[in-house]
Amino acid sequence: MDWKEALPEIVTQPGSRLRFREPLAKHTHFGIGGEATAYIEISTVSELSALARFHKQWDVPIAVIGRGSNLLVSDTGFKGIGVRLVGELATSEVDGNVVSVGAGLALPALSKTMSQRGLSGVEFALGIPGSVGGALIMNAGAWGSSFGDVVTDVTVMTDTGELVNLTHAEANFEYRHSGLETYFCVTGATLALEPGDVDTITERMQTFYKQKVATQPFTEENAGCMFKNPPGDSAGRLIDISGLKGYRIGGAEVSTIHGNFILNLENATAEDVLQLVAYIQQQVRDKTGISLQTEVKRLGFDAKDG
Repeated sequence: MDWKEALPEIVTQPGSRLRFREPLAKHTHFGIGGEATAYIEISTVSELSALARFHKQWDVPIAVIGRGSNLLVSDTGFKGIGVRLVGELATSEVDGNVVSVGAGLALPALSKTMSQRGLSGVEFALGIPGSVGGALIMNAGAWGSSFGDVVTDVTVMTDTGELVNLTHAEANFEYRHSGLETYFCVTGATLALEPGDVDTITERMQTFYKQKVATQPFTEENAGCMFKNPPGDSAGRLIDISGLKGYRIGGAEVSTIHGNFILNLENATAEDVLQLVAYIQQQVRDKTGISLQTEVKRLGFDAKDG
């Protein structure tokens, strides 16, 4: 028996599902990428724990891809298991101003629900199409706020299937980074939000959202901001002054609305995107002396992020 024959024993709950040879382009906002050997939607902690032990036993690569909003998948796909957390791993529970959230919960849903409850602190998240887990790992943010700012503790799972609670300090939140990637999976977090007026919070949330729609590409397929902002500057500004807006390689194009977005306009390949990323980095470095580092994660490639 190989791991593909053993895997169905893990996925037993009604809310979960398993598919083999699943195109990951269907599960990323970029709409790019080859097949995963297997794709699982996990709905319970017990299944996730079993998957962690399975990973350790069979030594098969596993990637929690969440909602695929900040991800570029190789054209050759991913020789392993892609995972999305759903069901009980994508819920929220409110107790006063303390909120327990599952890693699979969509950020827009979290933002809307908290505004309706009169809780402030995640208004910026309405325009971020990712999941709570991804936001924790990347310390996602917008409009001067970062997700880690409202986190009091994080629950992670080890590769033996055990749940471990980490304090805010132990999570090591930094700009667009944390120390959470070393664990098998992030399962959830506790947030401390500020009570406030529902109408005021909702208005602020909608203002952020309208700013995003007006200043960033919204309808075209993309993976969000491609590059991290260098200290004291903006990647979008540097790309703009380097004359790169609208520059295109294959089906991938630098957005004319915001330079820090690469669009999949005409069936772009991952190779198109990587070539465009390298060209942008070279041009910006030549013109400004600044080396841009990518923010978007890569899956299925041999090389590490640049």
